[in-house]
Amino acid sequence: PIRRSAGIMPRHTASRLAALALAQCRAPSVSNTGRLPPSLAPWRALATSSSSSTSSSKREANAAAARRARLAAETARGQGSAASGGLYLAALAVGMVGVTYASVPLYRMFCQATGFGGTTRRRTLEDKLAEQRNLPESVKTAAANREVVISFNADVAEGMPWRFVPTQKSVRVRPGETTLAFFTAKNRSDRDITGVATYNVQPNKAGSHFNKVQCFCFEEQRLRAGEEVDMPVFFYLDPEFASDPAMVDVHDVMLSYTFFRSDDFDELEEEEKGGLAGQ
Repeated sequence: PIRRSAGIMPRHTASRLAALALAQCRAPSVSNTGRLPPSLAPWRALATSSSSSTSSSKREANAAAARRARLAAETARGQGSAASGGLYLAALAVGMVGVTYASVPLYRMFCQATGFGGTTRRRTLEDKLAEQRNLPESVKTAAANREVVISFNADVAEGMPWRFVPTQKSVRVRPGETTLAFFTAKNRSDRDITGVATYNVQPNKAGSHFNKVQCFCFEEQRLRAGEEVDMPVFFYLDPEFASDPAMVDVHDVMLSYTFFRSDDFDELEEEEKGGLAGQ
Protein backbone atom coordinates (compact mmCIF):
# COMPACT_ATOMS: atom_id res chain seq x y z
CA PRO A 1 0.00 0.00 0.00
CA ILE A 2 1.11 3.58 -0.71
CA ARG A 3 1.17 5.88 2.25
CA ARG A 4 0.22 9.46 1.54
CA SER A 5 0.95 12.29 3.91
CA ALA A 6 -1.07 15.52 3.65
CA GLY A 7 -1.93 14.66 0.03
CA ILE A 8 1.73 14.73 -1.06
CA MET A 9 3.43 11.73 -2.77
CA PRO A 10 7.23 11.34 -2.67
CA ARG A 11 8.92 12.18 -6.00
CA HIS A 12 10.72 8.83 -6.39
CA THR A 13 7.49 6.95 -5.77
CA ALA A 14 5.70 8.87 -8.52
CA SER A 15 8.53 8.18 -10.99
CA ARG A 16 8.49 4.49 -10.22
CA LEU A 17 4.76 4.28 -10.67
CA ALA A 18 4.95 6.07 -14.02
CA ALA A 19 7.65 3.68 -15.23
CA LEU A 20 5.63 0.72 -14.04
CA ALA A 21 2.58 1.99 -15.89
CA LEU A 22 4.55 2.38 -19.13
CA ALA A 23 5.99 -1.13 -18.75
CA GLN A 24 2.52 -2.53 -18.18
CA CYS A 25 1.33 -0.86 -21.37
CA ARG A 26 4.12 -2.44 -23.44
CA ALA A 27 4.15 -5.89 -21.78
CA PRO A 28 2.50 -8.83 -23.60
CA SER A 29 0.80 -9.90 -20.37
CA VAL A 30 -1.57 -6.94 -20.59
CA SER A 31 -5.09 -8.00 -21.24
CA ASN A 32 -6.52 -7.88 -24.73
CA THR A 33 -8.46 -4.76 -23.86
CA GLY A 34 -5.20 -2.98 -23.07
CA ARG A 35 -6.57 -1.80 -19.76
CA LEU A 36 -4.58 -1.43 -16.51
CA PRO A 37 -5.76 -1.64 -12.98
CA PRO A 38 -7.55 1.53 -11.96
CA SER A 39 -4.74 2.45 -9.62
CA LEU A 40 -2.17 2.61 -12.51
CA ALA A 41 -4.32 4.21 -15.22
CA PRO A 42 -3.39 7.81 -14.35
CA TRP A 43 0.31 7.01 -14.54
CA ARG A 44 -0.07 5.38 -17.97
CA ALA A 45 -1.58 8.62 -19.26
CA LEU A 46 1.27 10.60 -17.70
CA ALA A 47 3.93 8.40 -19.34
CA THR A 48 2.23 8.49 -22.77
CA SER A 49 1.93 12.30 -22.61
CA SER A 50 5.60 12.66 -21.68
CA SER A 51 6.71 10.42 -24.61
CA SER A 52 4.50 12.33 -27.09
CA SER A 53 5.88 15.67 -25.93
CA THR A 54 9.45 14.44 -26.39
CA SER A 55 8.75 13.16 -29.95
CA SER A 56 7.01 16.40 -30.88
CA SER A 57 9.95 18.47 -29.64
CA LYS A 58 12.38 16.34 -31.68
CA ARG A 59 10.27 16.77 -34.84
CA GLU A 60 10.12 20.54 -34.37
CA ALA A 61 13.89 20.71 -33.80
CA ASN A 62 14.55 18.62 -36.93
CA ALA A 63 12.20 20.82 -39.00
CA ALA A 64 13.88 23.99 -37.74
CA ALA A 65 17.33 22.58 -38.58
CA ALA A 66 16.13 21.66 -42.07
CA ARG A 67 14.75 25.17 -42.61
CA ARG A 68 18.06 26.73 -41.51
CA ALA A 69 20.03 24.44 -43.82
CA ARG A 70 17.74 25.24 -46.78
CA LEU A 71 17.99 28.98 -46.07
CA ALA A 72 21.80 28.79 -45.88
CA ALA A 73 21.95 26.91 -49.21
CA GLU A 74 19.68 29.46 -50.92
CA THR A 75 21.76 32.33 -49.54
CA ALA A 76 24.98 30.72 -50.82
CA ARG A 77 23.47 30.20 -54.28
CA GLY A 78 22.26 33.81 -54.36
CA GLN A 79 25.69 35.14 -53.42
CA GLY A 80 27.32 32.97 -56.10
CA SER A 81 24.87 34.20 -58.75
CA ALA A 82 25.43 37.82 -57.72
CA ALA A 83 29.21 37.42 -57.94
CA SER A 84 28.95 35.78 -61.38
CA GLY A 85 26.58 38.49 -62.59
CA GLY A 86 28.98 41.18 -61.38
CA LEU A 87 31.85 39.61 -63.30
CA TYR A 88 29.73 39.35 -66.45
CA LEU A 89 28.67 43.02 -66.18
CA ALA A 90 32.27 44.15 -65.62
CA ALA A 91 33.46 42.19 -68.66
CA LEU A 92 30.61 43.63 -70.75
CA ALA A 93 31.49 47.18 -69.68
CA VAL A 94 35.16 46.71 -70.59
CA GLY A 95 34.18 45.24 -73.95
CA MET A 96 31.81 48.11 -74.72
CA VAL A 97 34.50 50.70 -73.92
CA GLY A 98 36.92 48.94 -76.29
CA VAL A 99 34.31 48.78 -79.04
CA THR A 100 33.52 52.48 -78.57
CA TYR A 101 37.14 53.53 -79.02
CA ALA A 102 37.62 51.24 -82.01
CA SER A 103 34.35 52.16 -83.71
CA VAL A 104 35.21 55.83 -84.30
CA PRO A 105 38.13 55.34 -86.73
CA LEU A 106 36.52 52.26 -88.30
CA TYR A 107 33.23 54.07 -88.90
CA ARG A 108 35.08 57.06 -90.36
CA MET A 109 37.02 54.83 -92.76
CA PHE A 110 33.83 53.03 -93.80
CA CYS A 111 31.95 56.27 -94.43
CA GLN A 112 34.79 57.81 -96.41
CA ALA A 113 35.04 54.69 -98.56
CA THR A 114 31.31 54.32 -99.23
CA GLY A 115 29.81 57.78 -98.70
CA PHE A 116 27.41 56.28 -96.13
CA GLY A 117 25.23 58.81 -94.25
CA GLY A 118 26.25 61.70 -96.49
CA THR A 119 29.94 61.37 -95.64
CA THR A 120 32.18 62.51 -98.45
CA ARG A 121 34.85 60.36 -100.02
CA ARG A 122 38.45 61.37 -99.81
CA ARG A 123 40.60 61.10 -102.96
CA THR A 124 43.96 62.34 -104.16
CA LEU A 125 44.63 64.28 -107.35
CA GLU A 126 46.40 61.23 -108.75
CA ASP A 127 43.25 59.14 -108.22
CA LYS A 128 41.14 61.78 -109.90
CA LEU A 129 43.36 62.07 -112.99
CA ALA A 130 43.65 58.30 -113.34
CA GLU A 131 39.88 57.86 -113.23
CA GLN A 132 39.13 60.66 -115.68
CA ARG A 133 41.47 59.25 -118.28
CA ASN A 134 39.40 56.07 -118.45
CA LEU A 135 35.95 57.69 -118.51
CA PRO A 136 33.68 57.06 -121.51
CA GLU A 137 33.00 60.05 -123.72
CA SER A 138 29.30 59.92 -122.90
CA VAL A 139 30.07 60.46 -119.22
CA LYS A 140 32.41 63.37 -119.97
CA THR A 141 29.81 65.02 -122.19
CA ALA A 142 27.07 64.67 -119.57
CA ALA A 143 29.37 66.13 -116.90
CA ALA A 144 30.26 69.13 -119.08
CA ASN A 145 26.57 69.93 -119.57
CA ARG A 146 25.54 69.60 -115.88
CA GLU A 147 25.83 72.35 -113.28
CA VAL A 148 25.33 71.91 -109.54
CA VAL A 149 25.15 74.50 -106.74
CA ILE A 150 27.30 73.65 -103.70
CA SER A 151 26.19 75.48 -100.54
CA PHE A 152 28.21 75.69 -97.32
CA ASN A 153 27.13 75.57 -93.70
CA ALA A 154 29.20 76.02 -90.51
CA ASP A 155 28.29 75.38 -86.86
CA VAL A 156 30.03 75.11 -83.49
CA ALA A 157 29.04 72.76 -80.69
CA GLU A 158 27.83 74.01 -77.32
CA GLY A 159 30.71 75.24 -75.19
CA MET A 160 32.96 75.99 -78.17
CA PRO A 161 33.98 79.70 -77.95
CA TRP A 162 34.70 80.07 -81.67
CA ARG A 163 33.09 82.00 -84.49
CA PHE A 164 32.99 79.67 -87.46
CA VAL A 165 31.48 80.70 -90.80
CA PRO A 166 31.85 79.84 -94.52
CA THR A 167 33.78 82.51 -96.45
CA GLN A 168 31.40 82.06 -99.40
CA LYS A 169 27.76 80.97 -99.18
CA SER A 170 27.78 78.84 -102.32
CA VAL A 171 29.58 78.06 -105.58
CA ARG A 172 28.51 76.63 -108.94
CA VAL A 173 30.47 73.62 -110.15
CA ARG A 174 30.42 71.03 -112.91
CA PRO A 175 31.00 67.37 -112.10
CA GLY A 176 34.65 66.46 -112.50
CA GLU A 177 35.95 70.00 -111.86
CA THR A 178 37.99 70.69 -108.73
CA THR A 179 36.87 73.61 -106.58
CA LEU A 180 38.50 75.49 -103.70
CA ALA A 181 36.38 76.94 -100.88
CA PHE A 182 37.23 78.53 -97.51
CA PHE A 183 35.83 78.63 -94.00
CA THR A 184 36.84 81.24 -91.41
CA ALA A 185 37.33 80.42 -87.74
CA LYS A 186 38.12 82.81 -84.88
CA ASN A 187 38.87 82.02 -81.25
CA ARG A 188 36.84 84.53 -79.21
CA SER A 189 38.13 83.39 -75.82
CA ASP A 190 41.14 84.65 -73.84
CA ARG A 191 42.91 81.30 -73.92
CA ASP A 192 44.16 78.84 -76.54
CA ILE A 193 41.49 76.41 -77.75
CA THR A 194 41.80 73.22 -79.81
CA GLY A 195 38.91 72.06 -81.98
CA VAL A 196 38.04 69.14 -84.24
CA ALA A 197 35.55 69.38 -87.12
CA THR A 198 33.13 66.78 -88.47
CA TYR A 199 31.28 67.06 -91.78
CA ASN A 200 28.53 65.61 -93.93
CA VAL A 201 26.78 66.17 -97.24
CA GLN A 202 23.08 66.67 -97.93
CA PRO A 203 21.24 65.02 -99.54
CA ASN A 204 22.77 61.82 -98.22
CA LYS A 205 22.78 60.06 -101.57
CA ALA A 206 25.09 62.72 -103.00
CA GLY A 207 27.80 61.87 -100.46
CA SER A 208 29.04 58.95 -102.54
CA HIS A 209 29.88 61.35 -105.41
CA PHE A 210 31.44 64.11 -103.27
CA ASN A 211 35.23 63.86 -103.01
CA LYS A 212 37.55 65.94 -100.87
CA VAL A 213 41.14 66.28 -101.96
CA GLN A 214 42.13 68.39 -98.96
CA CYS A 215 40.26 69.61 -95.87
CA PHE A 216 40.64 70.35 -92.18
CA CYS A 217 38.13 67.79 -90.89
CA PHE A 218 39.02 65.17 -88.27
CA GLU A 219 42.29 66.97 -87.56
CA GLU A 220 42.96 69.06 -84.48
CA GLN A 221 42.98 72.77 -85.22
CA ARG A 222 44.49 74.93 -82.49
CA LEU A 223 43.79 78.66 -82.32
CA ARG A 224 45.43 81.01 -79.88
CA ALA A 225 43.39 83.51 -77.92
CA GLY A 226 41.80 85.96 -80.40
CA GLU A 227 43.38 84.26 -83.45
CA GLU A 228 41.48 84.11 -86.78
CA VAL A 229 42.34 81.75 -89.66
CA ASP A 230 40.99 80.69 -93.05
CA MET A 231 40.60 76.95 -93.55
CA PRO A 232 40.56 75.61 -97.16
CA VAL A 233 38.50 72.78 -98.61
CA PHE A 234 39.52 71.34 -101.98
CA PHE A 235 36.82 69.11 -103.50
CA TYR A 236 35.05 67.88 -106.62
CA LEU A 237 32.02 65.91 -107.73
CA ASP A 238 32.49 62.66 -109.59
CA PRO A 239 31.95 63.01 -113.36
CA GLU A 240 29.51 60.08 -113.03
CA PHE A 241 27.28 62.35 -110.95
CA ALA A 242 25.79 63.78 -114.17
CA SER A 243 24.88 60.37 -115.63
CA ASP A 244 23.75 58.68 -112.42
CA PRO A 245 19.94 58.15 -112.56
CA ALA A 246 19.71 58.60 -108.78
CA MET A 247 21.14 62.13 -109.10
CA VAL A 248 18.70 63.40 -111.73
CA ASP A 249 16.70 65.39 -109.16
CA VAL A 250 19.75 66.70 -107.27
CA HIS A 251 20.60 70.27 -108.26
CA ASP A 252 21.80 71.60 -104.90
CA VAL A 253 24.29 69.97 -102.53
CA MET A 254 25.16 71.27 -99.05
CA LEU A 255 28.53 70.67 -97.36
CA SER A 256 28.28 71.17 -93.58
CA TYR A 257 31.00 71.36 -90.92
CA THR A 258 30.65 71.40 -87.13
CA PHE A 259 33.54 72.22 -84.79
CA PHE A 260 33.78 70.53 -81.40
CA ARG A 261 36.10 71.43 -78.59
CA SER A 262 38.93 68.95 -78.05
CA ASP A 263 38.99 68.89 -74.25
CA ASP A 264 41.54 66.09 -74.04
CA PHE A 265 44.21 68.14 -75.79
CA ASP A 266 43.52 71.27 -73.72
CA GLU A 267 43.48 69.40 -70.41
CA LEU A 268 46.78 67.70 -71.26
CA GLU A 269 48.39 71.07 -71.98
CA GLU A 270 47.06 72.53 -68.73
CA GLU A 271 48.52 69.61 -66.79
CA GLU A 272 51.90 70.12 -68.47
CA LYS A 273 51.83 73.85 -67.67
CA GLY A 274 50.85 73.10 -64.08
CA GLY A 275 53.74 70.65 -63.74
CA LEU A 276 56.26 73.18 -65.09
CA ALA A 277 54.92 75.87 -62.76
CA GLY A 278 55.23 73.52 -59.77
CA GLN A 279 58.87 72.89 -60.57
